Amino acid sequence: MTKPFAILGATGYTGGLVAERARALGLPLRLVGRRRGALDAIAVAGDEVRVADARDERSLREAFDGAFAVASTAGPFSDLGHAPLAAAIACGAHYLDTSGEQGFSRAVYDEFGGRAEAAGVVALTAFGFDYVPGDLAARLAADGLEPLDEVLVAYSVSRMAASAGTRRTIARVMSSGHTAWEGGRRIASSFGASTRTVRFPFGSASVVEWSGTEPLTVPRHTQVQRVRSYIRAPRVAAKTAGVAKLAAPLIRLTGHIGGGPDEARRAKTRFVVVAEAHGPNGSRRVVLRGSDVYGLTALLVARGAEALRDGAARGGGALAPAEAFDARALIEKLAPLLELDAVEDV
Repeated sequence: MTKPFAILGATGYTGGLVAERARALGLPLRLVGRRRGALDAIAVAGDEVRVADARDERSLREAFDGAFAVASTAGPFSDLGHAPLAAAIACGAHYLDTSGEQGFSRAVYDEFGGRAEAAGVVALTAFGFDYVPGDLAARLAADGLEPLDEVLVAYSVSRMAASAGTRRTIARVMSSGHTAWEGGRRIASSFGASTRTVRFPFGSASVVEWSGTEPLTVPRHTQVQRVRSYIRAPRVAAKTAGVAKLAAPLIRLTGHIGGGPDEARRAKTRFVVVAEAHGPNGSRRVVLRGSDVYGLTALLVARGAEALRDGAARGGGALAPAEAFDARALIEKLAPLLELDAVEDV
């Protein structure tokens, strides 16, 4: 395999981390961005460099031509994500992105899935900490218990330091609604529309509904009537969703301050993901633990590209993580940044 792995946004914070992980796996790289000088400054021997704008599909097609896969790390994806995906499909290249925006992922599945399948390529959206762990945990929880009444996924993150790009995404997510899965179909929902109490390894805690992609991804591989995604937060957070929307412009302004946390700061972040599956055939609880959410995102994208290169994806088109790959096998390749902590029948 001599075709390169193209990384759009390679000069950005997440793009740089993806490049490091991909090099470590021996993937030949093509760095893509708007500024030639900045790309040359980060390139190492053997890297290719191409100049393209995330808004210009023509320049992107030229930049992606001949690549076996493309990783898009340039956001916000609702603004910048469509042209890179269209260009990758047009070039016959597999596609991955680091979006944390449910609305964009919905467009990938609904508007681009058929086009990707017809082109014989795989599109993996939101293929990072947002929200692969939840989808994998949900698949393990559901295994052997379908059909299910409910799957819920809950995240708990501590000591998190956010990059500028993450802050911009948070601002966008906070000011928009999202989709949940209810009664075997998608319904409109919003931040804090529901709350639960979930048992984490450190004890029970309140969680509030947020815009994770699990309501989009889990029904693609699991027979289930209800799917919602949650984040650990006080229940009062659900009542202050209006305040969150008012705060979004301020967070958006701070999104241009600084780049991202250094490796030492990233290593201090800890997270737990809990998935619960409930149905007439029983219930199961799965716990994943990990650290360094940015490092995990970079490793996920690199491992995903590696698997796509090797033809390991199960099917074509826009696929959910556990639809494309075996959940346990993928988790094993992500250690020590993501590890399976517990599988319990409850």
